[in-house]
Amino acid sequence: MASGYGNGDMRPQQGPSGRVRGYGMGRGGALGAAPPDPAQVSPYVRLAPDGAQARAYVPPATSIPQHALRRRRGPGFWAAVIFALLCLILAGTLAFMLFSAGPSKRSGESGQLEGKTEAEVQAELDRTVAEGMFNISIASVIQFDTGTSEGEMRIENVPGNPYLMQVSITRDDTKEQIYATDLIEPDHHIQRDALDVDLEPGTYECTATFAACDPETEEQVGQAAAKVVVQVLG
Repeated sequence: MASGYGNGDMRPQQGPSGRVRGYGMGRGGALGAAPPDPAQVSPYVRLAPDGAQARAYVPPATSIPQHALRRRRGPGFWAAVIFALLCLILAGTLAFMLFSAGPSKRSGESGQLEGKTEAEVQAELDRTVAEGMFNISIASVIQFDTGTSEGEMRIENVPGNPYLMQVSITRDDTKEQIYATDLIEPDHHIQRDALDVDLEPGTYECTATFAACDPETEEQVGQAAAKVVVQVLG
């Protein structure tokens, strides 16, 4: 590639062979003059007139050596980088969920319901619930002074039950769920609690559903139901 410096004619000159040749000063310049300072030289190529003696080539300050040029990254490269990052984030999230997952939240207090005699407590401790059976316990009538106050629920997962218990109460007329517990372990109970819904004063026919859950996996293995009456006094 022809290149050089000069201060005059920008037009290339051709020698006898028809090729552009030679470097030097432009029209009116002197061949013996010192080469221009690279910092002051334009990056554009200037060709000397035909017959001018070539000078040593001094690359302009803006020139970049070929070996210093970096290969440009195409869209495919960056798409692969983004995909790899997304895979790493997904793997980290799954690992966090697997290793940080603990048991579900529990409801109830340890021990049996208040108001039992010592003989009743001991009889319940001695009783063994048959395999495949599930003992349920809740007050048949639950009264609340207001829609937000606590009432005597008397929900119990007796000591002999082999399963975790989860209880929900649903209105029979609207099928609206008005109360639900977390998992209740055997030999735990809920003596008093408030509803999840602020009901207007009145009497409501409801169904209490007891879900039996495996104590290891917490998966539901069966359920039972009981009719209850919820009364909101005022």
